[in-house]
Amino acid sequence: MATYTKLNPKIIQSIADEYELKIIESFPLEGGSGNSSFVLKDDHSSYVLTVCDDKNIKEISKMGALLLFLESHNVPCSRLVLTSNNDRMSTLKISNKIKPVMIKRHIEGHVIKELDEAMLLQVGIEVARLNNIPPPDYLPTSHPYGLEYFSTVIGLNIDIEYESWLSKEMVNLKSHIFTGLPKGLIHGDLFYDNILFNSSNSNTKAFRAFIDFEEACNYYLVYELGMGILGCCIKRDTIDLNKARAFVRGYEKERPLTKEEKESLQLFVQYAAVALSYWRFNKYNIKEPNESMARQHWEMVEVAKNISEILDTRFYNSIFAKD
Repeated sequence: MATYTKLNPKIIQSIADEYELKIIESFPLEGGSGNSSFVLKDDHSSYVLTVCDDKNIKEISKMGALLLFLESHNVPCSRLVLTSNNDRMSTLKISNKIKPVMIKRHIEGHVIKELDEAMLLQVGIEVARLNNIPPPDYLPTSHPYGLEYFSTVIGLNIDIEYESWLSKEMVNLKSHIFTGLPKGLIHGDLFYDNILFNSSNSNTKAFRAFIDFEEACNYYLVYELGMGILGCCIKRDTIDLNKARAFVRGYEKERPLTKEEKESLQLFVQYAAVALSYWRFNKYNIKEPNESMARQHWEMVEVAKNISEILDTRFYNSIFAKD
């Protein structure tokens, strides 16, 4: 989690008071891109306090409901802590702006950047189990940075070359996505840093939990696989097909893909790269202009192009052909 909002110990304790927690230690939790998070410790447990910089109160209230829903289905993920009034969230006023705040139990686990095939097999199994859960009706039916939003940045003439490319990609995706592909509950942001394992040092690394469900939605299930391959199986700007194969094999142990999903998978990995390029462009050129990050979207453009250039038969056989 990044730290966009600075909180001193006094403010942190004032928030913790709403949860009847007496904090003895706190420190920022680094990483991520849309929230400010802090690890809190009392005499008994550790927690994560998240100030939601990118989401409004209504969105975070639904996120709290989702975490409780996932807990009821035994999904290995963050466990929400309710306030003393049984509210799913609290709020914090900073510079006349009200920001939603959540506290979750801290999960003991490690982010591992380079996932091996055995670890990806585990991740695939757990992703499929998540995707098999019927989605609650309050989830959005579009992905927060999916193609439904690409048009909002096209024609702004901030980066004419990129906007022209994105426009063509949007048309291509819309024309090639099969109608009727299965939809359901997806995490929506399945990158390695949203996956925890039990250890970063031991020879046996067991899956621990998913974190950060802020992008969860009711969307194409194969998009989850595309995003997972982008987030966990990319090497030197293209797909590590052996890793992708392990991830998909794990997934199909719990949820076999349809013929149309298999034929669509390469397109959806490309789609995920295009979507992330849009997110970066929108984030660092429009929402929060940052000169040092302003061209980060071009990295994902290159990845999307490289994925599209893999021969269809090579991709399909590498992922799905039997040994």
